Amino acid sequence: MANKQQKQASTATAGLEFDARRVQRLKTTAAFQGQRTPLQVLEVAEYAAKLTNESIEKAISEHPPLPRLACQVGCAWCCHKLVGTTAPEVFRIADYLQKHLTPQELQTMIDQIIQRDEQRKGLREDRWSAARLPCSLLVDNRCSIYAVRPLTCRGFNSSDASQCERWVKKRERVEIPMYEPQHRLATFVLDGLRAGLSESGLPDDLLELTVALRIVLTLPNAFDRWLAGEPIFAPARMR
Repeated sequence: MANKQQKQASTATAGLEFDARRVQRLKTTAAFQGQRTPLQVLEVAEYAAKLTNESIEKAISEHPPLPRLACQVGCAWCCHKLVGTTAPEVFRIADYLQKHLTPQELQTMIDQIIQRDEQRKGLREDRWSAARLPCSLLVDNRCSIYAVRPLTCRGFNSSDASQCERWVKKRERVEIPMYEPQHRLATFVLDGLRAGLSESGLPDDLLELTVALRIVLTLPNAFDRWLAGEPIFAPARMR
């Protein structure tokens, strides 16, 4: 019965998904029609997060998830997944870290990001383990940048935390019971953001979060170089 209701919810929210993609694409292209500044890039990422949140809230209010979602503070199994994101989101996260951390805290975070990146590189022959390393932004099992987390993270959800734990710990195929409208809405907004970047002549690559953050936080003038067309995120591209 629950599966049938989930399918009905996904069907009913299909129009909301396409609207969200269209709105984000138009918002992104409009933002970059004239002068392109770091502030505009941050605002585009902020709008995408806001649109995703509002769209998900609307879907949940009209078609509540059944069974109820198990996601709660302190449950961080999903934070062991590789995260695909975009340049505007990465710059927004970096800006958040730089504004909310002390210089010492920021350096500690940068060191942690570099360490996690190096760990993944060392596990190239064991992709299963590499994909399940904890996110470099986790602090005391909580997301340290939750307010500005990527769209991919906003979309992920589960109604069974034990299955999420099994996915992290067991070398076997695990199906995560998910509220599909939330996942799909975040995905559609992300696609609209990437489409808007592409139409604006900006790179729309899907980037691995840890690698991309390492680049932004350690490369001098990363923001200006990206806006000037330099392919600074080449090492972070997800294929």
